[in-house]
Amino acid sequence: MREFPFVWTELKPLSAELGIPIDSISVEFLQCWPQCVTLWRSDGTGIRIHSEMVDLAERIEVGVLHFDRVVSPSADEVFARMAPAFGTGFTVSKLVIDESGASVESGIVLAAGSGDQIVVVANAFCCNLAIRGVPSITEIFEPEYPLDRYTRVSMS
Repeated sequence: MREFPFVWTELKPLSAELGIPIDSISVEFLQCWPQCVTLWRSDGTGIRIHSEMVDLAERIEVGVLHFDRVVSPSADEVFARMAPAFGTGFTVSKLVIDESGASVESGIVLAAGSGDQIVVVANAFCCNLAIRGVPSITEIFEPEYPLDRYTRVSMS
């Protein structure tokens, strides 16, 4: 089986970076669709997430998430405060889709002990994201596949 892992080029493991408490989230839109999501920490740094398509077979593309460390927002980002539970600790899982003989890391779930969850996964529309758990930013949630098709794998 071919594997398409998350794209992360920093030295510190992605799981460690994603587990750092978050105090806000921002989304950059292309028209009405979320294109990038940034998880902001109290030190002013963030982890920006976007999706890029990988070709698996003729006419079959799947989104794989890319992660980048950033130190400032872009001018067009829309911000929201996070639930206090994400400032103290939470678990991180990845969402993996098996399609056409490939395993693709296409999403993440941040789950707080309070029951609050944030889901960021490749969208049904090319190179966009589906986000759930931040209703003040977006209420549109159209993942590339139904969530029950993804395998949830702990990163914590």
